[in-house]
Amino acid sequence: MILAYILALMILCYVLAYIEELLPRHYYNYIVWGVIFLMVIISGTRPGTHVSDFVVYEGIFYNYDSTVNQLSIEATFLWICELFNKLGGTIRWVIWLYALISIPLKIYSISRLATPVVFLLAIPIHLGNFFQLHDCEQMRVAAALSLGWYCFLLKTQGKKWTWIPFWLVAISFHHTAAALIVPLLITPDRALSVKWRVGMVLVILAGIFFWITKINPITTLPIPYIEAKMALYELAISRGEHPDMLVLHPIVLLRIITFLYVLFFYDVIYERLKCLNIILICEMLGLFCWFGLSMTSVFAVRMSELFEETDCILFASVVYTVTPSWAGKIYPILFSLYIFLYGCKVNQFGFL
Repeated sequence: MILAYILALMILCYVLAYIEELLPRHYYNYIVWGVIFLMVIISGTRPGTHVSDFVVYEGIFYNYDSTVNQLSIEATFLWICELFNKLGGTIRWVIWLYALISIPLKIYSISRLATPVVFLLAIPIHLGNFFQLHDCEQMRVAAALSLGWYCFLLKTQGKKWTWIPFWLVAISFHHTAAALIVPLLITPDRALSVKWRVGMVLVILAGIFFWITKINPITTLPIPYIEAKMALYELAISRGEHPDMLVLHPIVLLRIITFLYVLFFYDVIYERLKCLNIILICEMLGLFCWFGLSMTSVFAVRMSELFEETDCILFASVVYTVTPSWAGKIYPILFSLYIFLYGCKVNQFGFL
């Protein structure tokens, strides 16, 4: 049933996207908070029996003080588990708390980064993909990325360096959020020059080059943490736990095409969306990680997912490049339906 609720919310957003120009401006805040409320309910009530991470989290909840968990799990999650455990709670308490932390902050940030129409087209894309993956499964990553979204908002608003404490808190929820420092540091405050845009394409081509030549850049980093993770990864490979990834996946190809399309119409879109710089840079980094780290599929998937959660705005921004406006909304809607239907085959919630 969870997929039915997600699809219903997606359809509601489609309808609102087509009538948003007829609604009073103050209705936008009501819509944003209504979306937040419904997404929190869906995430908090999701069936744990169908989600593999639920079993893992439940094991951590009752064994928060074990040596293995102390060494491998972020302290934030262990502290929350310990508190709720001593209060007589269950893992469901933790799920609700993480939903209340991640979803409101993330959706609020998206609503302030995007215009109303882009927001209403971006939410179905998020619902069809990363909402299910992160907010309904990998809740530690979801909490970290919600703070990442807020950092992007502060960065876009020109509030220099105020994002640093939020980025540090994001790392405390999940260590992979440390990588968000890259787009936060390199994203310029002004419009991207032609040289910048060409450079972004070259970065993606460099990732493709690493994939074709089977060069793994991550193994050249002399960092003990990465070396330890690589050793664990190679052990998992020997056990057959991590099958090869489909590098030229149709969704990845659509991301590349959309990235190049938005880059071509950059000037048109940037006038409406000042967040476009950081969205494009995150997509560039996500595509680079997907191809460049494909020799270690776990790293490639995890790092690309970290950056590409922002692609909901990337795809929705296409609306400003097509006239009439109703026609520009078709592509984001079709893409959101495609990733949703594809997810019905591979996610862990069962079919409609």
